[in-house]
Amino acid sequence: MSLSSPTSREPLAGDAEVAAAVERERLLLVRCIEAAHESLRLMPGVDTSGRTLVWFADRLLLAHERATNRRPD
Repeated sequence: MSLSSPTSREPLAGDAEVAAAVERERLLLVRCIEAAHESLRLMPGVDTSGRTLVWFADRLLLAHERATNRRPD
């Protein structure tokens, strides 16, 4: 009985699925940031960068997760 080397890696069948899931999550985050930026841009006197943008994008992401019944990580 021999053990395989820890440095060798067999290609996993799920690698493409994982990559697709990561890409979907990335696109969702980009859309949340874009929506937050556009919304904040329309509000007079609100800085559209920095903490406010991150906070609002996070709220949009949480709202999306709630709407799709996904649990936040």
